Amino acid sequence: MNFALALFAVLAIIGLGQTHQFPDFGKGPLHEDIQDILDLVPAKDVNEVFLDYLAEDSEVKAAFEHLVSSTILKDLMVDFEAIPEVINFFNYLHNEGVDIYFLINEVNKALDIKELEPPSHAYSTSIERTGGIADLFKDIKILFHYDDYIRIYVRKMKTSSAFVGFVNQLESDNFQQIINKLYDINSFQTILNFLKSREVNTRIVADIMFIILGITVPNEPDYIHSIL
Repeated sequence: MNFALALFAVLAIIGLGQTHQFPDFGKGPLHEDIQDILDLVPAKDVNEVFLDYLAEDSEVKAAFEHLVSSTILKDLMVDFEAIPEVINFFNYLHNEGVDIYFLINEVNKALDIKELEPPSHAYSTSIERTGGIADLFKDIKILFHYDDYIRIYVRKMKTSSAFVGFVNQLESDNFQQIINKLYDINSFQTILNFLKSREVNTRIVADIMFIILGITVPNEPDYIHSIL
């Protein structure tokens, strides 16, 4: 259950930051851009919904217990971090002042994975929560105000050269290769297929990446699917 404890520890640090709702994980303009976007995430509300489902919904509880008692998350992280393009992307973030290696290594420690070595150069009201995994995702989705994300994305693209560089990285062939190789990882496909079997609309992520970044997700139809 180490991962479960780490998950709740991550959720617990929400609100401890002073300027932002999440603690600082770097410095510099790109770090500030990312923090500004993270401030829009209704993290406490998401945490409350998740804990309600974990306590009250048998499907979510069983899935979570299986997830944390198996090696699937550890296998996924090991295979994901073995992708060269992932390390390229981490190095880009690291060099831009985002402490990505600290964040990833917190997960690695929880999963008992060898920590990555960064490059040396850088600078409520009680609500009944039932309905299964699909409804868990639906209830969390309701908490997000997408117009706020669109507004801040446009503003950052107009005013922040660091953020423009970050988006260029996400639009690059390196990031496309990350997506391609992530979808080749068996543990990732296992999780994805499980979510699909529970009628969770996983395709919306692929649609957003295509619309915003021009990134194509393998084995997904080339059309925009209706959202949940």
